Amino acid sequence: MKESRRAERREQIESAAYALLIERGYAGTSMLEIAKRARASNETLYRWYGDKPGLFAAMIRSNAEKGLRALSGTLDTHAELEPRLHAFGAALLGGILSDQAIALNRAAAADSSGELGAALARHGRDAVMPVLAAELGGLTGFDTEEEAAETFVALLIGDLQIRRVIGQMAAPDAAFCARRAGQATRHFLKLASG
Repeated sequence: MKESRRAERREQIESAAYALLIERGYAGTSMLEIAKRARASNETLYRWYGDKPGLFAAMIRSNAEKGLRALSGTLDTHAELEPRLHAFGAALLGGILSDQAIALNRAAAADSSGELGAALARHGRDAVMPVLAAELGGLTGFDTEEEAAETFVALLIGDLQIRRVIGQMAAPDAAFCARRAGQATRHFLKLASG
């Protein structure tokens, strides 16, 4: 199978898996149902992904890679820190509070093996925090760049992600993410100048 066709099929399979995950949750979603929804063979799913946790781990990697590319683009400029941090925050919120990201978080919470949670941490937080920390190096008001990154993320996200996961908040729009990122950036920069 040509690589472009294979990528297209992977997209169809993962879209079907997201739809079923949102409809039925992790425990209620089977590889056979995903194969039927994607109009793929069950054998293809097992050959490409290994098993259900393998499929969802691949979805986590794919989602995280897209998100990291978007986030890196917001920081990869020569602009002042405030607008870059604001853009980064808005992009991060939009990504982690999206329906797909929340579905993956719910799946990880339902996975008693801890494999999906480890994949989320490895491809999400563990990949994003060093990028942010590197951008925040040298700021006064913090002992380390890691502390600066943790502080910004805490101001930005607060309890929004858990509220989304437990169904107490709808997916925010871009305007909400921009407002929240602006607020977090202002408060963070006040602390940084401290």
